[in-house]
Amino acid sequence: MFRFIKHERQNTRRGRSRQAGRVGFGLEILEGRQLMSASLGGFHGGGPGPEGFGPGGQGHQLSPIEFSQLPAAVQTGLDMLATNDGLADPAATAAVTLGNVNGIETYSVTINGTGTVARLTVDASGAAVTAPTVATSTWDALSGTSTGSNATAASEITSIATALGLTAPTSTTSVKVTTASDGTTTYSVTLDSSSTTGRYGSRGTTITVDSSGNPVGNQVLPFSVIPTTIQTALNANVPSGATALTTDSTQSVRVQTVDGVALYSTTFNTSGTQTTVTVNAAGTLTSLPSTSSTTYGDLSSTVQAELQTLATAGGSTETLASDQAVTVLNEANGTTIYSLSVDVAVGSSTMTRSLTVSVDANGNPTVTPVGAAGGDDRGFGGGGGGGIACGGMDDDSSSSSSSSSSASSTTASSASTAAVSAAKKASTKAVTSKAKAKAVVKTVKAKVKKAIKKLASKVKTTTA
Repeated sequence: MFRFIKHERQNTRRGRSRQAGRVGFGLEILEGRQLMSASLGGFHGGGPGPEGFGPGGQGHQLSPIEFSQLPAAVQTGLDMLATNDGLADPAATAAVTLGNVNGIETYSVTINGTGTVARLTVDASGAAVTAPTVATSTWDALSGTSTGSNATAASEITSIATALGLTAPTSTTSVKVTTASDGTTTYSVTLDSSSTTGRYGSRGTTITVDSSGNPVGNQVLPFSVIPTTIQTALNANVPSGATALTTDSTQSVRVQTVDGVALYSTTFNTSGTQTTVTVNAAGTLTSLPSTSSTTYGDLSSTVQAELQTLATAGGSTETLASDQAVTVLNEANGTTIYSLSVDVAVGSSTMTRSLTVSVDANGNPTVTPVGAAGGDDRGFGGGGGGGIACGGMDDDSSSSSSSSSSASSTTASSASTAAVSAAKKASTKAVTSKAKAKAVVKTVKAKVKKAIKKLASKVKTTTA
């Protein structure tokens, strides 16, 4: 099962610091104090996406959605998982949590049985997705010749350790072996500095490489330890007037795993100009995640139709206008996500809140990636975070297995309805708190303004 990593506290601090500067009287707006923000169907975590784009910047993201609103391939994939596990197919109204982590758009549904809770997860193609498996090995096993060994990975780790001035691994040094859902494997070793002074001091430093010996994760390494294919690609794209790096250069190379893609960046300096070149492990020029703007009218009919469907499902009564602003997120893996915000009513009140709906270029409903660009730890489980019924569970079992008897469609539907109802109540409460906070600030501003006016009058009388 996926472990959902909640980021509510981090988001709260960021939101609070941004809001504080908006009040001219040194008062802190109370809106940022809520630790969890409600969305239709569940509470969600998730930090701002690349370049500030994401749930923190545009409003609450729509997640979960109903099973019936999923693409056919996703519905088929979840039905097949349920059948294989002896579970009832998800109900049409079952809540499905949307995720987008490590470059994979995911769809998760929870089915409750008597004494059992099964969570099924697939990607946009309907293929089963499981959380990475983590095992522990030793350096002796990795650098040896028996099962579990990888001489290429061991050699790269040794080279990096030497270049960074770390102690060499011993036969008993622990190696963390992580295998992703797609079968790719990475090896991580934490080593101490060979000196108590210098950049790394006495703290441990973790080195991570993949099975091909390419550094991955989030590291800053000297050019000299970067694999030849990547070195060659970086030098092949040296800007005019700059000098190519020698193979033993100590110039820094930033290693980042973003949207499931390992990226390698270094900066070349020419007269008055700095140019950063970024390539992937294959040596192909690759752009970091970026955002741009467009309008609803300029989107494909497939994307338009799904955005309108999601907006309506989220509670919007608007017919999206052709000039509606749309934010375009280009992920490092080539995926493009289109997002727009609509106002939706809160309960029976006249108050509204902003809701963000997102769709990829193929028309699949999704959410923006969790975490900031440049990091390799965006969590696992997606921007929808832990929904009341569909998430928020730390469960270590497989995403496609259950413990015993299957749940009925009625049970799943009931849980989904309860999730949506609970979330709506939480949303109403959150918005009510916001309204009260705004009222307090407004009252204080009025009193301060009145006091200043009165003081000015007294000063004028005294002067006269």
